[in-house]
Amino acid sequence: MTNSANHPLSSSLGPQSPGKSEESVVRHGNPQTLLTSAVVIARARDGLAALTGYKVDSVSGFERTDEGWRLTVTVVELHRIPAATDVLATYEAALNEAGDIISYRRASRYFRDQVGVDQ
Repeated sequence: MTNSANHPLSSSLGPQSPGKSEESVVRHGNPQTLLTSAVVIARARDGLAALTGYKVDSVSGFERTDEGWRLTVTVVELHRIPAATDVLATYEAALNEAGDIISYRRASRYFRDQVGVDQ
């Protein structure tokens, strides 16, 4: 088990629930209500899917900001055969303290087989 103070998803928002030392905690509206980073990510994935119309394929980045959170995800915008020619996109979303999406943008678009190409 790693030290939660050094864990990349740790938060300085206060005490964490027993058994949740590996996850950061977010205060949601009521100061007594706490959300884990996993819950924030799940809500953001659902929100981005609703906004973009694309299912989130993977989460490649998640970080704490002064305003809340920043999330980077990959979506499949166009399924093709063979799958190596699928069109993927990277989206960046800004979330408030409660984990609600306040803005998002498509950062890049590329074919699945473009491995190692900076997007």
